[in-house]
Formats: sequence, structure tokens, C-alpha cells
Amino acid sequence: MPRIIISCPSTGADVPTGHRTQDFDLAAVVEPRSFRCPVCHEVHAWRGDDARIEGGIREPALPH
Repeated sequence: MPRIIISCPSTGADVPTGHRTQDFDLAAVVEPRSFRCPVCHEVHAWRGDDARIEGGIREPALPH
């Protein structure tokens, strides 16, 4: 199952948030979630608009 990734605000490195998804709607994550960054060891908060799915998997397009 692909991981949810953000860019570390301190280093710019791509880091996993600790969450995985098969068919997760990132836009639904409006409340911040926090995790300890494995790169800089600081706590970062993220929302769906900050994140992407590992491996370039795109979310399905919404119907118009």
C-alpha cells in the first residue's frame, strides 16, 4: 500500500507521514495531522493539500 508523503519544511526532503492508503481522498484531510519527521526529527503538521501519494499515484478525477 503506498505511503502518504510530504516535503519536510526544514530540509525539503520527501518524508513519509506514517500513513498509508489504497484509495484515500487527501482532500478530505482538513484537520492537521502530526508526526515526527525521520529526517530532521521535528514534529510537522500536515493536511491533505500538503501531501501526495508515494509513487506518483494520482487521485481519481472528480466528475464535472
